[in-house]
Amino acid sequence: MFEITYSDNETFEAYQNAGKAHKGGTYDFTFENRYIIYHANLRHKVDYIAIDMSTGLGSFVITKNPGNLYTEASYKRLIPHILYSVKYTGDMRYLNRFADDPLTVIDSIFRVVLPNNGYNIREEQISLAKKMYIGFTEKQVALCEAEVGTGKTLSYLVAAIVAKHHNGITYRQNLPVTITTSSIELQKALVEREIPNLSKMLLDYYIIERPLTAVLRKGKEHYLCRYRFDDFLKNIRMYPEKYKTTIETLEQMSNLRAGIDLDRYRISGAIKSRICIKGTCAGCVRKKECTYNEFAKRMYDLPDLDFQVTNHNMYLMSQKTKTDDHPPLLRESCFVVVDEAHKFKEAAEDTFGERIGEKDIPRYVNAVKILCSTKANRDKYKEFLANIIKENDALFNSLRKKQHGDIEEERGDIISLSVFQTAKLNKIMYLIDKIEGMKIKRNYGIPVTGSYLKTAITAINKTSKSTIWLDADENGLLSLCSTPKDINNIFRSKIWDSNVSHVLTSGTLSDGTDFEYFKAENGLDFIPHRLLLESRTESPFDYTNHTRLYIPTGMPTPDNDNEDYFKAIADEIYRIIKATNGHTAILFTSYKTLNLVHDLLRDRLTAYDTICMTRSNKNAITDFKKSKNGILFASGSMWEGVDCVGDCLSSVIIVRLPFPMRSALMEEKKNNCDSVGDFVDRYCTPNMLIKLRQGVGRLIRCESDTGVVSILDPRAISKSYSVKIGQALHKFPKVDSAQEIECFMRGVKDEEYYGEKKENRK
Repeated sequence: MFEITYSDNETFEAYQNAGKAHKGGTYDFTFENRYIIYHANLRHKVDYIAIDMSTGLGSFVITKNPGNLYTEASYKRLIPHILYSVKYTGDMRYLNRFADDPLTVIDSIFRVVLPNNGYNIREEQISLAKKMYIGFTEKQVALCEAEVGTGKTLSYLVAAIVAKHHNGITYRQNLPVTITTSSIELQKALVEREIPNLSKMLLDYYIIERPLTAVLRKGKEHYLCRYRFDDFLKNIRMYPEKYKTTIETLEQMSNLRAGIDLDRYRISGAIKSRICIKGTCAGCVRKKECTYNEFAKRMYDLPDLDFQVTNHNMYLMSQKTKTDDHPPLLRESCFVVVDEAHKFKEAAEDTFGERIGEKDIPRYVNAVKILCSTKANRDKYKEFLANIIKENDALFNSLRKKQHGDIEEERGDIISLSVFQTAKLNKIMYLIDKIEGMKIKRNYGIPVTGSYLKTAITAINKTSKSTIWLDADENGLLSLCSTPKDINNIFRSKIWDSNVSHVLTSGTLSDGTDFEYFKAENGLDFIPHRLLLESRTESPFDYTNHTRLYIPTGMPTPDNDNEDYFKAIADEIYRIIKATNGHTAILFTSYKTLNLVHDLLRDRLTAYDTICMTRSNKNAITDFKKSKNGILFASGSMWEGVDCVGDCLSSVIIVRLPFPMRSALMEEKKNNCDSVGDFVDRYCTPNMLIKLRQGVGRLIRCESDTGVVSILDPRAISKSYSVKIGQALHKFPKVDSAQEIECFMRGVKDEEYYGEKKENRK
């Protein structure tokens, strides 16, 4: 790619004689027929210098130890340093005073390699990458908040590569960097696009010596279980007319054998749940022929693996199950990147907790029946299976009486188990032991499922060590759940004390001011300051000229029992929609309020593409992106992680400040506080501020985006925490009316946005 020659020694001597090169310098080579490269011994060091033959000017390239000079075979490694140095000739900030300084390598990548490959690089991104490098190599944990537009993904990839390949930590170089995220889309993008692209660029510039390798490690539920697949297909073939399409799809899968990754197939979630791997495989007699085990072993044993990309739950489960006698699910890491780290605590509560759904015992019973190969075997278990179903029904019928509230609005009710319920759990445990103590000819799968249920029952019965709570899915099916009360101590022992550096990054780690809430929630408040790095990188986008913030005065305080409140909300939303000509996402904190306001506005919004986001409408966001001037009534996932670039989304309306919903875990925190005010200050307000920043962040996703954020909750300007809201949203200039919104929008949008010619605008 780059031309290196060795024929300009006489030209170099001429520069020496003219006093433009060190007299004692030694000619090395000529680069691109323009730059003469030589080295000179200067006081216990050797400087490499480039002379630009077109200008006669010299540029410092790099300093080396006298015993560690470049050889002819390694000259290619100098190329990025040369390109870097000649670009910044005369600016002493960019001079490298140490041999192969990793921070200089990072600079070279961002200032030379990436721009030459079409990337737009910002100073904030370079600074972030350097801080992440320091986090990898010098700190136990680094908290790196990186707002939208900073390019955090590229920053941590470059920092991790340089830390692994240029830091000289030889004992870790055979270990991969682990990247854990909460988004399947991001995981795929990293493995299929980001890492391969970066690998090619760094190879072209000789910064790395071999292609980077990466594997995607998802949870077992994403992979095919050949036994469950065969069993499911066998069962539905008994009903060929009813399952005709499903049978055809599965037969194609069986014939193609394209792999065991179920995400590669166009099949429904219901079918995936019937043919995927469930629980552990330790007790399966078909383990030796299992394609997943072969795949997992191959991924585990890959040589020279640079990155393993996974999700939060998989990473946490690997740490949870790791013992001296039990290897982790994932390979040991040299460094760990926790992307979308604001979701890490929730994943930990799920992973380190346990749950028993009211359908888990019936599924266990069905598994036992299926695996009983003869009628004699089935009769042998008949009484036990009937009794365990009876005990399960009695347990969940009693629990249902304790469940209250709207399952869509609340995350669960904290409960105390009664003597009756504890007795039912113990009886279920006893029956599982009896079933597993009996012999089944085809006994694979049963001990496994039973073991999981017994583990969950044991944890739930430890009421002094766990928070016990009820949860319900969208179908109203209950789950009895437990989360350890000492989750922060588990965090510390299983994650932070693992002798592996962690870089935690997200657009919203802080509440807009500091990291105290995040540290307390994630068991990080014990880490000494010298081992903890805290960094906040603000968005480089032009909020001053591209955005406005509208908080109307005179709005009623949120009141779910007041019909006038909902009418006032609907009227204000309509005024804003008129001012912005649609292109609006309305964010609600509950589906109940969403439906009420949508019903009030339905007949007034006929001029717009109106889309209502419900649990059943999974295509709502896609439909909104395709709309011309759409109105999206949204809750749930729309608050974070959704990109609507361009004029599609030019207005975000936040109906109510997103204080945390009532849940068992929040109730536990409340019970441990001295007062309600203490609970609000310590937990509710910081949680609200983080989610508010996430919702506001949906508006501006690229440099050219423009638009307005509206907050219809009067508490945003009247309560004591309004000061912190102002600090979190300080970059947004304020407007005071819908008329000012329209005036601003007409100034930043083109003619087509309002569907009218410029000369016809009023």
